[in-house]
Amino acid sequence: ALSKEKHIMSPPNCFYCGSTHLVYKCKDCEYTFSCEKHLKIHRPSESCLPFRVVYKEGKGRCAVAARDILACETVIEDNAAMIAPASGLSVCLECFHPVSMDIKCEGCSFPLCCEGPRHKAECGLMARWTGERAASLYLSVAVLRLLDVDPGTLELVDTLMDHLEERKCEAGQEDWEHVDNDVIKYLIKSGVKHTEAILEHYAGIILTNGVSCSAVKGGPENGIGLFPVFSILSHSCVANTRHFIEDGHMVVKATVPLKAGQELFTPYKNPELGSVSRRLHFPTTWFFDCTCERCSDPTELGSFLSALNCEECDEVMLPSHALEYSSPWVCAGCSFSISSTEAMSRTVRLYKMLVSCPQTCQSMEHLLVQLLELAHPQHYITMQAKIALAVMYNKSGQETLANMERKISLCEDVLGVLGKVDPGYSRRRGQLMEEMAKTKLDILTRQEMPKLYLMLELKNVMKLLREVSKCKQFASREAQDRFAMQVENISSGSVRVEGRLGHTFTYV
Repeated sequence: ALSKEKHIMSPPNCFYCGSTHLVYKCKDCEYTFSCEKHLKIHRPSESCLPFRVVYKEGKGRCAVAARDILACETVIEDNAAMIAPASGLSVCLECFHPVSMDIKCEGCSFPLCCEGPRHKAECGLMARWTGERAASLYLSVAVLRLLDVDPGTLELVDTLMDHLEERKCEAGQEDWEHVDNDVIKYLIKSGVKHTEAILEHYAGIILTNGVSCSAVKGGPENGIGLFPVFSILSHSCVANTRHFIEDGHMVVKATVPLKAGQELFTPYKNPELGSVSRRLHFPTTWFFDCTCERCSDPTELGSFLSALNCEECDEVMLPSHALEYSSPWVCAGCSFSISSTEAMSRTVRLYKMLVSCPQTCQSMEHLLVQLLELAHPQHYITMQAKIALAVMYNKSGQETLANMERKISLCEDVLGVLGKVDPGYSRRRGQLMEEMAKTKLDILTRQEMPKLYLMLELKNVMKLLREVSKCKQFASREAQDRFAMQVENISSGSVRVEGRLGHTFTYV
C-alpha cells in the first residue's frame, strides 16, 4: 500500500515515528506518509486510520486527527502487547475466571483451569513464588508476558512512559516499595535474565498504561492489557473518543465529529464520576494534575455532579478553587464553608447510602428523596441511583403506565446531565436511549390513540433506535448483532399496537 514516489523536496515524515528515512505516501488515502515499519498501524486491515502522532511541549507525544473525522468513525485499532490478570482474587492465569486454590498448573502450581498460549510465558520461571499479595503475583506475570513479546511490539512499548522517577519519590514511594520487593527482586531471584532497570521499566509502563480488559470473549473484565498505540492518547475529562476491546483487539472510535488537527482524547477515569472523586486518581496513578475545562470549573460545565447542599440554607456548595485538592467548599447563598475533607466524607456517605440500598423500586425511590436533601439534584451519586432505578423498573414486574412514564423521565434526566460532560455517542447513552425506546413502545401497545398520532410516535421510537444503533458501535459485535435483530423485528412489523377504534395497526 506504499507508493513508490519518494518526496525529496521538504521530505515528509512518518505519521507515527516522525522518521524521514524511506518514507512514502500511502497510495490508498493520499494524505498520510509512513515508513514501512509503521504502515500496519496506519492501515491494519482494509481501511486507513485517520490519525497521526505529533509532539507537544509539556505533554510529549499526542495523537491528532489527520483529517476531518465523523462521529462513530474508527480512528485507531490496536492489539494487546500483553494481557494479564489484575484481580485481587485467585483466578486462572489463562482465562481469569475465579478458581479455588486446589486447581493448579501441573508445571508451576499456579492457579490454572484451562490451557492456552498466555501462561506459557511465565510457567516454570515462577515456580518459587513466596509472595502473599495476589497483586504482586499478577504484576510479575504481566512483566514476564511483556518480556516475551516480539521485538517489533516491544519497540512500540519501549517508547511509553513509566513514571519511574515519580514512583520512587515521596509521591509513590510506599506503593513502589511493594513492587520493588515483591516483583522486581522476586523476578531476579527466580532467575529472570534481565537487569533490574529493565524490569523496573516494564513494571512502570504496565502500571501507567494498563487498560481493564477480559482474557477471553465474554469473560470477566478483571484483567489488564497493554495497548501500545492506544497508550499515546492523552486524557481529558470531556473526551472525544471511546474504545472497546474484544479478544485482545481494541477499536477506538470518535464520539463526536472532529476537525483535522484536533487532538484525540480518551478518559482515564469514568466521566460519570464527579470531580470530587475523579480528580484524586490522576496524581497518584498517572502523576499529573488534570486542568481540563471541566476540572477547572467548580460546576463541571454546569453539570453540578459534585455539588452538595448547604446544611445552613440548602443552597449549593462547591469548591472555591476547583483545581486545588484542599480547597474549602463554600455555599453560594450564605457563604458557610466546609473543608475538602468534610466534602469528601459527605460524598463517601452518599456512596454508602447507594450501595447499601435494597434493590427494589420503592427503596430506590426513597433513597432519591434522601439524596436530594443532602446533595444537588444532579450529583453523580443521584445520577447513578436514577440509572439503577430506571433499569429496575424494567424488571420489577410492575409495568404500570405511571411507572413507565417515570422510567422515561429518569432516563431523560440522566441524559441531560451526562450530555454536558460526556457528549456524543457512548454505551451509557445507548443504554438509556434503548430503555426509553422500549418503554415508549410498551406504552403505545397499551394505549388507544388516533392512527396519525400512533404513526408519529412510532417514527419517534425508530429515531431513538437509530441513535441507539450508533451507540452500539462502541459495544461488542455480538451486542451489535443482537440489537440489529431487535430493530429488524420492529421495522418488519413484529410490533403491533391498537388504535382508538380497536383497529390493529402494524408498523412497517
